[in-house]
Amino acid sequence: MKRGRTTDTTPAGGRREKALATRRRVLAAAYDLFCANGYASTTMHAIAAAAGVAVQTLYFTFHTKGAILTETVGACIVGIERWTPALDPVQAGSSRKALLESHAWFDAFIAAPDARMALAVFIDASIEIMRKVAPLVGVVAAAEASAPEVQAIGAVAERRRVEAYGFVVAELAKKGGLRKGLSLRHARDILLTLLSADTFQRLAGDRGWSVAECRRWLHDVVGQQLLAEAAPGRTRAPKRAHTR
Repeated sequence: MKRGRTTDTTPAGGRREKALATRRRVLAAAYDLFCANGYASTTMHAIAAAAGVAVQTLYFTFHTKGAILTETVGACIVGIERWTPALDPVQAGSSRKALLESHAWFDAFIAAPDARMALAVFIDASIEIMRKVAPLVGVVAAAEASAPEVQAIGAVAERRRVEAYGFVVAELAKKGGLRKGLSLRHARDILLTLLSADTFQRLAGDRGWSVAECRRWLHDVVGQQLLAEAAPGRTRAPKRAHTR
């Protein structure tokens, strides 16, 4: 009797969903390992084991560890639970359409009735992103020396961030909220400096600020620097609890 060929009867849509679920599981596992162990000490075998997949699957899907890291960063920005490669904010660009498709906060930002409320939406959304991305700042820096694809994507990612922040301040200006005499370029550069994963990591990671303390400070200082009137509430860095 001739043995028949086994065929996959799973619908194409089901296979795609299964593959996407596996991809997200890999990225979640990689994120935990990169944050805990750094880039050099995180191996493809470790990622595969943590994600419950064969290491060959990683090489077939991503090709290199550097590619996994760059996709992990993109997934942190969008949200791993809603991640697809098509939503990659680095590759997609920073047009209105790309921001709408890639970021869950965009609708609320555009719909905000004034600049102060719009900026609050953007800051809160950025903090949630920075909470995930900040621990990877040092990992990416370490990876750039040995993984050319990480170095290349880092330059593109920063360019996209500049474009996106430029779009944000232009929308704030349309809502009539920028401080008098503040140019769009200077407003963008102030926002880039204050609202960055590096700044968040210095406060939360290095200095031990809570997320709530970081949020209050960022709302205060960014509002004061960008908006026509001083942001309500405290105007200084939040008082930290005393520790022995």
